[in-house]
Amino acid sequence: MSTLSDLRKKIEEKKEEKKQTTAGKDAQETVDMDKVEKIVDRMKKKYREQGIEFEEVGGKLGELRGIIAEGEQAKINVQTVEDLQEFQSPAIKSLGKLYLMLRLPLDPVSGLIKKLPLANDVRYYLYSANMKYSLQQWLALSLAAATLAGIFSFAVIAALSFVYKVNLLYSILISGAVGMFALVALMLVPKSNAQRRGDAMSVELPFALRHMATELKSGIGLYKTLQTIATSDYGVLSEEFARTINEVEEGTDTKDALRHFALRTQSKALRNALLHIIRAMKTGGNLSDIMNTIAEDVSFDMRIAVREFSEKMNFFGVIYIFAAIVVPVFIGIIGSITNAPISVGSVALSPIAIAAIYLVAMPLVLGFLVFYLKITQPKVG
Repeated sequence: MSTLSDLRKKIEEKKEEKKQTTAGKDAQETVDMDKVEKIVDRMKKKYREQGIEFEEVGGKLGELRGIIAEGEQAKINVQTVEDLQEFQSPAIKSLGKLYLMLRLPLDPVSGLIKKLPLANDVRYYLYSANMKYSLQQWLALSLAAATLAGIFSFAVIAALSFVYKVNLLYSILISGAVGMFALVALMLVPKSNAQRRGDAMSVELPFALRHMATELKSGIGLYKTLQTIATSDYGVLSEEFARTINEVEEGTDTKDALRHFALRTQSKALRNALLHIIRAMKTGGNLSDIMNTIAEDVSFDMRIAVREFSEKMNFFGVIYIFAAIVVPVFIGIIGSITNAPISVGSVALSPIAIAAIYLVAMPLVLGFLVFYLKITQPKVG
């Protein structure tokens, strides 16, 4: 007959056997996972060599890995340059065809750009701006357009060089600079579009937040409220909420989908609002009151921005009057005096110099002032 100590001994032995079995299984699973990772890495390397792009986000944008691992964005992006021929835009088709024709010299350039930190930013901003291109496709379009710009500028400058007997080397250097400038400008287009999209969302944000607060206060759940905003007429903001709803419907947790939304948007006010919503969902706060408070804060920030802009306009008006009225009149007077049949000392302005000032310098200065006014104008509707 077994004693109590014998029973305890048997129980301890069974526990020890169970631990060893579990440890063995875990080790086997770890080994299997390592094998799987190695296989996946080999497959990715093989497909990249064939031109298939895996849209991954790293570096400072590493938090967006959840977007790659879940939902609609989880699918491997196999959009290649050849797929540009399926776009409806004739310009996109033509640029894609040009890249394929010049693929031999342009592919190394594209590969070099992909190794730069700029490539990760371009990939992120393409996603943020909701532009339907992979990084590889955008690089192909940018390189093709830059090549066209370089060829066109070379043809024009070469013709002028032939007429005015200028060294052809200048044509090559200038056309190369034009092509580089065009490439850099096109690489910045996704960021510009993403920021413009963020500004458009900031304009609609106070109204959408009050709408959400009213829905939540009436007893409607957060998910239904998000669906209402997605189907309402809030422009770009509704489109972005629709993207979030798609993520949730594909299995992403609501908090994670909202976090992805906050990470991809370029609107600081919207990002703060989404982070407050996520925090309230975790701690159980009153979402309706939080929405109203955030809406008031955003509206206050917009009023402050408008007030500061109006104060800047007073000084800007003085500068513009001086550049657009005083300076041209002064130059006209000096030009008239220096070209008159009287002696005015060493001051002299030839008709060509006056024409250059009026036709080139002044339009550039005034254009810069207007451009500065445009970019500093607060986006409030």
